[in-house]
Amino acid sequence: MSRLLKTCLLALPLLAQTSFAQDTSKSGTPSATDLASSLGGPSGVSQELEADYRDELLDSNILERAVGPWRQWKKELNDDHDIKLGLNVLMLYQQGTEDSSANEDEAAGGIYRFQGSWDAFSNENSSGKIEFRIENRNRLGGLLAPQSLSGGYTAANNTGFPYGDNFDTDLAIINWKQTFSKSRWGYAVGRLAFDVYLDPSAVQTPYGGFMNRAFVYSPALGTTGIGALGAVAKGFITDNVWVGAQIYDANAVNGEFDFDTIEEGEFLKAVELGWTPEFARRGKDRVQFTYWEKDKREKAGVPSGSGWAVSTTSQWSEKLLTFIRAGASDGGAGVAADASASAGFTYQAWEQRSVALGVGWSEPNKTANGNGLEDEWVVEASYKMQLTRNLSLTPDVQWIQNPTRLPEKDSLWIFGVRAILTL
Repeated sequence: MSRLLKTCLLALPLLAQTSFAQDTSKSGTPSATDLASSLGGPSGVSQELEADYRDELLDSNILERAVGPWRQWKKELNDDHDIKLGLNVLMLYQQGTEDSSANEDEAAGGIYRFQGSWDAFSNENSSGKIEFRIENRNRLGGLLAPQSLSGGYTAANNTGFPYGDNFDTDLAIINWKQTFSKSRWGYAVGRLAFDVYLDPSAVQTPYGGFMNRAFVYSPALGTTGIGALGAVAKGFITDNVWVGAQIYDANAVNGEFDFDTIEEGEFLKAVELGWTPEFARRGKDRVQFTYWEKDKREKAGVPSGSGWAVSTTSQWSEKLLTFIRAGASDGGAGVAADASASAGFTYQAWEQRSVALGVGWSEPNKTANGNGLEDEWVVEASYKMQLTRNLSLTPDVQWIQNPTRLPEKDSLWIFGVRAILTL
């Protein structure tokens, strides 16, 4: 089956898929909120700060007493000065059933975020705020980072995305965000996390039910460093249709506070067109198309590239959300895949517990990996438990078919567990 046929088969349901449920987010996971007011997906600063972790499975009186003064101080700071603060720690452990090409089968990594926002002004029609995030990502326990372990298995469907070890402590986000016309239009400018705004999806977050890049961020999309200088603007031109455009420094590097790279004049650019059945449901009932281009990076020796992505999410009920994502590239700009597609769902099975299941396919980049490679497939399932108001635990399993870095193996399994502490 050709790449085009596979992509089209998985993307066809986009043309017909709609739902008639209201946007009713469950607590415990940052939700995909208003398009124009958030401008992007659920891993933005404001979205994470707004996440509600009240429901819990266990009696957490001891933990609540320990963090109570901190929460009270944050509440007073917000009430008195419109300042929100949050501290997030995400830790992931994984083990494979085969040694990677680096002769390793275990990995552990952490993501650490201290972030905040200040509402400079807000009225019925418009608002403006400053957002910031200080972030570090690293490996744990002397093991490989999950992203690096997967680099010894796969070329496109990274099993530990985005748990890397090349992200030193950095003021990764500092930007001004403003909305107009009752949140129907908005823009952000400054040091931005491009993955918040480029082809945003309700599952495009490290806090959700998926660890594999096939679901979290399309392997066929262009990338740059987190903290790239850039700008994004999106807004509704009718009650149901929105447009958007964005641009970022193409030479930004994760974990480096460096403004000089923008002097190279090389950029990652994208335009977006989307549709939602109702303005009030724009967060989780939507179809969107993105076209992107990335300039040639002369000093880095990386060719230019371009491609497209299409995504849909549908909130069928208070408990069930489905998604389909597909994309293709010309193989330039250092992308991981020439084409990719994924589909799946998250389901709030019981109070404070949710399951996720997805299937993803990618054609690894032939420019980087050569011809004659088998397509990579992944099936991922997870079970998220909100143990306390502050702590969640998520066992996860992934089945990988045709791991590019282990051509002698037909398939392998990755077992993992993730913990998230939110204060």
